[in-house]
Amino acid sequence: MGRAVTVAACLTVFVLVVAQFAHAIAMNLDLAHRLAATQVRRAEIVADNARLRREIRRLETPRGAVPAIHDELHLVRPHEEIIYLQTDGHAAGR
Repeated sequence: MGRAVTVAACLTVFVLVVAQFAHAIAMNLDLAHRLAATQVRRAEIVADNARLRREIRRLETPRGAVPAIHDELHLVRPHEEIIYLQTDGHAAGR
């Protein structure tokens, strides 16, 4: 009976240790996936930030701001006109 209790105790400890390792590994994998997703999102944010900074620099100059004003606000200076071109929607040669 003493051996059976010892074997049962050792088996219980072994199962608990394995369960703890399995839990730690699962948490580690989950955190690794979260970290990878966070790094991807950070890279997207950095790229967006760079694009927005370029756009800000472009819009700070008249050469970049004037076309944006024409395109987005449809405003013109005195003696300027905006000409809108529209296709008829049909393929050529029909």
